[in-house]
Amino acid sequence: MNSPWHFGTYDEMSDPDGRPRQVYTALFERLQKMPRAQLRSLDERLEATMREMGVTFDIHRDRPWGSRSWFCDLLPQIFTPAEWAPLEAGVRQRLRAFEYFLKDIYGPKQILLDGVLPIPLVLGSEFFQRSAAGLPQPGDAFLHLSGLAICRLPNGTLAVKHHYFSHASGMSYMIQNRRALTRVIPQSFHDTGIHSISDVPTSIVEMLRTHSGESDPMVVLLTPGPLSPAYSEHSFLGRRMGIPLVQGGDLLVLNDEVYLKTVSGLSKVDVIYSRVSDRWLDPMVFHRDSMLGVPGLVHCIRKKSVAVINAIGAQLSDDRALLPFSSQIIRYYLGEQPLLPTVPTYWLGDHDQRELVLSELERFTIRGLYGERIYLGGDGKLPSGEEIRAVQEEILSDPARYVAQPQACDAETISFQDGQRRKSRQDHILFALRKNSGDLEVFPGALTRVSTKESPFTSSELGGGSKDTWVQVDADITSDEWDPSRQIDSKIPLHGVTSRVAESYYWLGRYLERAYDLAGMVSVIESLELEELNPTERMNYRPVWNRILPMLEGSPSSSRRTISSPEGRYRLTFDPGEPGSVISTIHRAFNNAESVLETLSLDSWAVMSGLRERFDAVLFKPDAPAETLANASREFCLFAREMIPRFFGTAKCTMLADDGWNFCEIGQLLERAAITANAATSIAGPLLQSSRASLRPHAVEIRLSAFLRLLNSRDIYRRIYQMRIEPLPLLELLWKNPVAPRSVVQCLEGCAARIRKGEKVLSPATDRAWATLENLIKEIQSTNWEELLDEKKTSSSKSPLQSHSERLLQSLLGLHTVICDSFLNRQVLMHSETKPLFKN
Repeated sequence: MNSPWHFGTYDEMSDPDGRPRQVYTALFERLQKMPRAQLRSLDERLEATMREMGVTFDIHRDRPWGSRSWFCDLLPQIFTPAEWAPLEAGVRQRLRAFEYFLKDIYGPKQILLDGVLPIPLVLGSEFFQRSAAGLPQPGDAFLHLSGLAICRLPNGTLAVKHHYFSHASGMSYMIQNRRALTRVIPQSFHDTGIHSISDVPTSIVEMLRTHSGESDPMVVLLTPGPLSPAYSEHSFLGRRMGIPLVQGGDLLVLNDEVYLKTVSGLSKVDVIYSRVSDRWLDPMVFHRDSMLGVPGLVHCIRKKSVAVINAIGAQLSDDRALLPFSSQIIRYYLGEQPLLPTVPTYWLGDHDQRELVLSELERFTIRGLYGERIYLGGDGKLPSGEEIRAVQEEILSDPARYVAQPQACDAETISFQDGQRRKSRQDHILFALRKNSGDLEVFPGALTRVSTKESPFTSSELGGGSKDTWVQVDADITSDEWDPSRQIDSKIPLHGVTSRVAESYYWLGRYLERAYDLAGMVSVIESLELEELNPTERMNYRPVWNRILPMLEGSPSSSRRTISSPEGRYRLTFDPGEPGSVISTIHRAFNNAESVLETLSLDSWAVMSGLRERFDAVLFKPDAPAETLANASREFCLFAREMIPRFFGTAKCTMLADDGWNFCEIGQLLERAAITANAATSIAGPLLQSSRASLRPHAVEIRLSAFLRLLNSRDIYRRIYQMRIEPLPLLELLWKNPVAPRSVVQCLEGCAARIRKGEKVLSPATDRAWATLENLIKEIQSTNWEELLDEKKTSSSKSPLQSHSERLLQSLLGLHTVICDSFLNRQVLMHSETKPLFKN
């Protein structure tokens, strides 16, 4: 296979004779023997597994409608013990040197006074934070969790390509690649012994907990939010470490301490693992327009009431302008020669280095000092003259903003995509952790990044993919012994759920119930249309259909909503422009599920993903023949009716029954109660009274039967009452029956029980919401429906039944505001033991 690149690179997979290296022989031969169709099938299974696990990297480039699924190759990268040992030692050495560097720069700045580094290069860096000078560092160190990009030089030497010391991005992808590959091709792991990386999250959270003096510290992971490309990584780490995933708005500063807003009030935060850039962490100190940080956080760090990992100021070590000086930094602080060389890097702010690069610009990859953007090269191909001239002009306008590295870096490897073998470029990110003792642990794995068919670059931000990375076990290694000091007190209590997470779960429950009910109505009507009804029966069914559509959020659509025609039902199922359609409601539910991905179980997430993907695969064609529209509506509504209960059942079996899940069930029950009450109210006047006087009993029964069938309650009515459908028992069934699943009272009692769950002494917020629910339940239970049915309406007013039903409905809808105000609107209530804000 000829190389697709102009610049020669090291061949990772093959020896000089072109045969697979011995370490890859068994794996390579297994994949080579497979037919292309089987390889394509494995590719598809691997991609589906990644989607089910929620592994994405959303680059907001090629898929504006959703996150890009993560690519993992079928063929792993393998490091032998002989290759890994010097890598480990080199990573440790470099981290020790740059730790000294950061302490020096934010302290005496001796390396600058001695003239080892140019002063403007360091103090003029965008990552240099003057406010970090004098701030205490957790464990007296800046770097606690770090990454390091490694690549092959043309001669095969492993060299440092870039520092990710301050933000070790990619750890979760390293772990998820391993998990996915073991599911899809477990037989591949039989050929070689490799180190496990499953305990990485546990090691991280143990390290984080050591940076608080509390016996049960509150540790949180601060994320920029769902719009971050690596949000799925943050979600995975939060879930696997068992700590809350929070955004800046979830935290507030009070009394020189940081608090987390939970549904139960404020809970003190002791340690923050930050995945937010320093410059956005505190708008009172850094960027004033930041919406990602926490106002007052730096003050709390200064007061030592909270620890932030990694320490503020650590991002300076990631500045690419420092790479050319890495060897000098190591020698200056450690008095040692670098164990790992650095890829030849030229800072274009230096006149001599700039002239060298500009004289042969086509040979270099041009990057900025920050971020992953590549201005020229990086793909191994010879750039055009026009590209070279454009980049030349950009460099000369502000040369200090750029660095250059040779294009002949990054090894050549083999990857499999769409059942085909293809050549790719690759590099690796290694990860290391600083223990409480000060020792540095390099995790025995890496995120190996590869170019793909869609992108010639290895960087994830530029569309690159990945490989699982295996580190072979040394034959002489001894088994690990159990360390009893790592055992955590089993009585540690669970921390509260944030208001943001509870709110997302609440709306998840409401939207899923809304989609479930509408899908049920549509599927029932499609079934009725297939039944052999005579014209009179069909005429008596249809007035009911359009009266009980679920309430839509916001303003109604421009088109009149109806479920009387196949096209109308098709639009209510698949129209993405209809705010209350099944597909729109499922999308809203999915977005809320995605925002709490760190707390969802993988099994329940797989159900949600499958539901959305099935609906997204439909092409919206309302002009198709009526029979085609009806068949599609029936098929997909039945699918939604199957998958939504599966989600709730799966989640209940696989997730914590904490406040988050409680609010999902509260949202589900409240939505069901609202739809039932709205349906009963809509039918109260026109059907239960006027129709009794104007229609024959058989016609009334047909309409009431249709009504209950649309609410999936006809069989329940017959089981309870064992009689023909009459208005009075129907009203009592829907409003106050204690066991009927659609009964308003039964739903509200379920909400009340979940609100009180786990609270021996009710907080003011809980007491207010619970009392409002109980009062409404009592009012419904005390209603004399028989008396209301018998009362006649005056010519100019609504009937007593209609008026009373509407009043109950409005009270029920008002519960939403009570619940939001009591629990979900970013709580600032304090626990009873919290110190007062003002002292006498």
